[in-house]
Amino acid sequence: MELKLARETLRFERLVATDEEQVAIEGEATLPGSMRDAVTVLSVQAQAHLENVQAGMGEGTVRGRVCFQVLYTQGDLTRVRALETTCDFEHRLSLENVTPSMRLSVGASVQETEGSAASGRMTLRALLGIQTEAFETVETELITGASLVRAEPAAVGIPGMLGAEESGAFETEESIGGLQTRTQTVTFCCHEDLGEDKTLVREEFDLPSKLEVGDVLSATGTAAVNDFTGGAGRVGVLGTIEVRVLHRPQEAGNPLVVTTHELPFELSMEAELPDGAQPQAVAEVMDVMADSVSTDKRRTLRVEAEVRVRLSVCKQRDAVLLEDLYSLTGLELEPVRESFDVHTFEEAADVRESTRVQVSLPKDAPPIDTVLATFVQPTVTGVSPSGRRLDAEGVMGVTLMYLPVDSDIPYAVRSREPFTMTFPVEAAEGVIAQAYAIESSAGPTTSDRAEVRCVIGLRTMHHGIRRLTGITDVEKRPPARQEHGFVLVWPASGETRWQTARRLRVAEESLRPAGKGALLAFRK
Repeated sequence: MELKLARETLRFERLVATDEEQVAIEGEATLPGSMRDAVTVLSVQAQAHLENVQAGMGEGTVRGRVCFQVLYTQGDLTRVRALETTCDFEHRLSLENVTPSMRLSVGASVQETEGSAASGRMTLRALLGIQTEAFETVETELITGASLVRAEPAAVGIPGMLGAEESGAFETEESIGGLQTRTQTVTFCCHEDLGEDKTLVREEFDLPSKLEVGDVLSATGTAAVNDFTGGAGRVGVLGTIEVRVLHRPQEAGNPLVVTTHELPFELSMEAELPDGAQPQAVAEVMDVMADSVSTDKRRTLRVEAEVRVRLSVCKQRDAVLLEDLYSLTGLELEPVRESFDVHTFEEAADVRESTRVQVSLPKDAPPIDTVLATFVQPTVTGVSPSGRRLDAEGVMGVTLMYLPVDSDIPYAVRSREPFTMTFPVEAAEGVIAQAYAIESSAGPTTSDRAEVRCVIGLRTMHHGIRRLTGITDVEKRPPARQEHGFVLVWPASGETRWQTARRLRVAEESLRPAGKGALLAFRK
């Protein structure tokens, strides 16, 4: 009998490189008013948006922009002003073994911000954390199965006598008998970008008169995808935009007022989905504009938000591959193996949780009278899966704006406090997590201490990577001399029944327990 191998060319992604680094982005803005006016920077917040990611030879290029929101005083130190500006950036990542044909999965988050003013200009700086994974799409031929077929006759028939095949004389020393095979089912995943689109959402909200709010200072927003609809070549994305608006108080000396508002959005994109594939969408707010108008009895807030949605899908396919084989008689078979880090799945989640952070004032800071506003910037330094929850630890950048005792001039302190949180998301080792602030508020506990209550969002992405060993060929070797009859063997520690049977060249089902961990088999 001869060995026949079934082969198939498989297409899949493999993980090539991972990288995590910090990038400092700087920008400038011109301040209105006189250059001689004294300027105090109270708070600097920022959001990062990636526009383009491209792989090169041993590197990757990331292009995007950082949107800054600044609160400051100028001239009249009792009046809080707001400034917004955008800074474009381009950064090159050093990625070993990366080539231009590879796909980069990149995430960016703002970890720290700061600003200073001089000579009528505002200098701003944001520290970004950039996490990168590089994937290569490869095609390789692997063996999916093996079988024995009747060999062609080796001898030529003599006239008047039976042919070699008819007489059964085709068996030779190079024949193979009793083929034993073992297969494995492997899931392959190939990521495909289905495109991106933007939509503009407008809404109006009535602000209760008891809030006693004045003009809008600034507005920021976050977006989340809730559901998918559609079919026949289109995918509908349904989600929610949560906008946070900071208002100036009507009366000087009162705290700044923060209101939050939800805006539903819907976006339809042209895309063909493979059967059974679940799309993934990432939504982010690119810009928010807010303004309020006062009438006789109420104040109306008008909000306009632009949201961008990026749609993708992870195509999964199950394949049955030959994992191992051996023969019971004749030539010995030895598989030629090759190992790959195969991309098997993608899992994304966006969850939120609340926490409290205690902030102590520096020794030289004036005591707290009234807290005006607070801002937080979370940075995750480590995550640990715990069942259906994910434990995260990191550093919380806190900006506390307040009025000191016996003063109407706003004062701000910035500190970095360690935090630990548990988020309601199931994840495994290797998950990538980035945190972002949704809302925060604070109240003084003593004259030199405040408690900050905040809601933190966590975006997670887990790329399933499996070490796959496939068989590319099978070598045939002369059989080693073995004794026949009953064999009593004690398997080595950790050796499976399959490995024991393969070593003895007997069928796995013929192994019988013989007491004290021994196995008995009959070898023909």
